[in-house]
Amino acid sequence: MIVKDLLQIENKKFEVIIIGSGFAGISTALKLEKKGIETLIIEAGNLDFNETSNEFLKVDSIGDHKGDFTANRLRQFGGSSRIWGGNCNLMNSENFTNWPIKKKDLDLYSDEAREFLKLRDNFFQENVNGNLNIYNLVWSKLEIDINFYNHIKKSNLVHLSLGTTFLNFKNLGKRIVSLDCRKHNKNFNLQSKFFVLACGGIENSRLLLWCKEKNKDLLNSNLPIGKYYMHHPYHKVGQGIVNYKKLIEYFKKKNVVNRPIISCNNNIFIEANESFIKRNNINNSGIYVKFKEAYLDNNLIKQLRCFAPKFVKEIYDSIKTNDVYELEINTLQEQAPIELNNITLSNNTDPYDVPLVKLYWKKNESEIKSVRIIMEEIGKLLVDKEMGRLALEEHLYDHKINFDFVSGNHQMGGTRMGTDEKDSVVDKNLKVHGVENLFITGSSVFRTSGHCHPTFTIVQLSLRLADNLINI
Repeated sequence: MIVKDLLQIENKKFEVIIIGSGFAGISTALKLEKKGIETLIIEAGNLDFNETSNEFLKVDSIGDHKGDFTANRLRQFGGSSRIWGGNCNLMNSENFTNWPIKKKDLDLYSDEAREFLKLRDNFFQENVNGNLNIYNLVWSKLEIDINFYNHIKKSNLVHLSLGTTFLNFKNLGKRIVSLDCRKHNKNFNLQSKFFVLACGGIENSRLLLWCKEKNKDLLNSNLPIGKYYMHHPYHKVGQGIVNYKKLIEYFKKKNVVNRPIISCNNNIFIEANESFIKRNNINNSGIYVKFKEAYLDNNLIKQLRCFAPKFVKEIYDSIKTNDVYELEINTLQEQAPIELNNITLSNNTDPYDVPLVKLYWKKNESEIKSVRIIMEEIGKLLVDKEMGRLALEEHLYDHKINFDFVSGNHQMGGTRMGTDEKDSVVDKNLKVHGVENLFITGSSVFRTSGHCHPTFTIVQLSLRLADNLINI
């Protein structure tokens, strides 16, 4: 049901009110709907994008991130899923080492998450040399505005109010009784049994920090709200030459089933496995290897003449039979959770006088060390098996060298999950420590980032949250 006038429901007490209509909020609401539980989703934006909404999304960025956060956050129905590329992959078991839940706890929701996101292909992960895995990304073509808006429009249990801005909670001690919001330039008060913040990796922290200022007795003062913020820095780490025929023969020998077929997909994705990560005390990285047509006048081939003349001779012979490819290699990095990388409130305010975000974020030397070690292992494998050669970027060996990177699309942390409120904001069931009926879902609850795209994990967590709400 689409709620056009909040006067219709102002005196109604909902079972659950969800703030935010991205994948996190919608997947929670639709799971509750299946169990006959009535919910209200309030979304600050409208069905379509409006440029004036960017005034609510501006960020004062300090440190290494210089991008525009209004380009990767949306204040409209579906949130940032409306500009989502559709990429999904799984977090690994080692990513949950310091979480209060394990991978198996989320695996219970994998089938539901696949159905929600309309994923057709299966995930895979295969070991290639004892230290490295190849894995895949699965693409979703889900159109959230079409698939879910029309569903909610016809629903008797899921209510959606667009153009409705959350302002603050009303509480009695540690229990929230209602929330204040604004729609059509009028303020309203809405009641519910449970409240869920599902506004994204940055906005969840912003709203919770604002509530902490406005409601002195609601949130425990020592909660690390906004701390341990993480990105996935994406940057070029190398280039190379590979004999595709030898690579496939090696994969066959190792019983790798999902061998790259260049005519179908010119990418392969590589990561370190758990034992290699622990042995080298590093973070993981998703290594994105793109195969490109090779040419004899390639600079890397010319440079290799002095260092690997025998290999270069084979390259010259193999190029004629289309067995050789150039490699373009980028990485999507896991970033360690660091307390100093944090979200706080800015002195600047949005059009409703709510403070905007001030973000402090910097790269870390350990991230460069980690991707260098993984890339060296890939290079060693290619040399040992005479399959190819890599040339790594200089910044992997000198942290003083500035390099271009993309960050900010995957915003994680800030309201992280944990057992101790000194270093976490929500518990294993996503309930805010010390508050009876406030929950948070989305990538802001990630305790660590892994290197995988966060969407699938977000949906798994949100489906699990719905089950917890059902069973309370």
